[in-house]
Amino acid sequence: MKPSICCWALLSVVKAIPFQMTVDHRATECFYEKMNLGDSGTLSVLITDGDSLRANFMLEGPFARSDVDTTQNIVRAEYDFVKKGNRWTEHTMDRGIIDFEHLQIPEWADIEERFNREIEQQHYDDDDSIWNGLSEEETKKLMEDKRRQNIERHRRIETARRDKEKLLEERAKHLSKKVKAEGEPREKTIYAKADGWYRACVMASFNKITVEFEFRNGRELGGIDTETGHVFTYEKYEELKEQRLLDEDTAEDEPSIKAEDFQGVRDQIRELRRILNQISTMQNTARNRMKQHGKVSEHSQSKMRMDSLAVTVLFIVVSVYQAYTIQRWFSKGNMSLLGR
Repeated sequence: MKPSICCWALLSVVKAIPFQMTVDHRATECFYEKMNLGDSGTLSVLITDGDSLRANFMLEGPFARSDVDTTQNIVRAEYDFVKKGNRWTEHTMDRGIIDFEHLQIPEWADIEERFNREIEQQHYDDDDSIWNGLSEEETKKLMEDKRRQNIERHRRIETARRDKEKLLEERAKHLSKKVKAEGEPREKTIYAKADGWYRACVMASFNKITVEFEFRNGRELGGIDTETGHVFTYEKYEELKEQRLLDEDTAEDEPSIKAEDFQGVRDQIRELRRILNQISTMQNTARNRMKQHGKVSEHSQSKMRMDSLAVTVLFIVVSVYQAYTIQRWFSKGNMSLLGR
């Protein structure tokens, strides 16, 4: 029996909660997924706690054949793959660092200083002495040369200013994108080059961390989301599935609704579901952003305390050494030198 269109308004927003775990320092946690040739897989990672919100990730496979069907055999195949280098087909791998600790914008930091320096270099003081002793013809020629130089100098200044404005605009977009991404999980996607078992791993290479992560199979969730370039999230997949069910519903199936009102009601319910999903996503992102900002602030304060402590210790050591040196200098009978 097809669900009534009136019932869609009563449905709660479906949420798939990523798996959350604590990964000890230098430990590794993995998800395993059976994939076919051409399938897409997306690893989603969100680090919520730790002395430093950084970790290594790895996506690779196949490490076991598709016919491996028990946990014991999967573990044995993974051991042979890692320790013995067992390879039988084309291998896919992607690895790197996931960093929630830093905004990472040093390449944009000196735009204004660099361009201001270039513009200042275009200004120079004219030496009036070069005009002394020139004939009328030489004076006209020099004036023409100066005119061309001024035109060229102004052209360079305007070009530098336009380039500066363009880069500043790009930096603003870059910063906006970075800030917007705060609180959202980092995602990496691979495509299977052969049938078999693939693994998505998070490695706490820097320190102990608490992490939320999931590995999504495009074959199960409808493929790649063109807006993100990654496999559809579970929330998006459920939203699209509900939209398809709404599209399949017809006015004949809803005797309680007039035919002329049916389309409007369906469009309103579809828009309501979209807004509910959007609000829920924004709430989760804001909550995660607050967590991360709190942790980064704690880490910054801790680093400042350690730096202050190190400076204080260094100052004490230098002061003690100076006092010791002065005492030793006086103890060697150098008092007589002061009276001379």
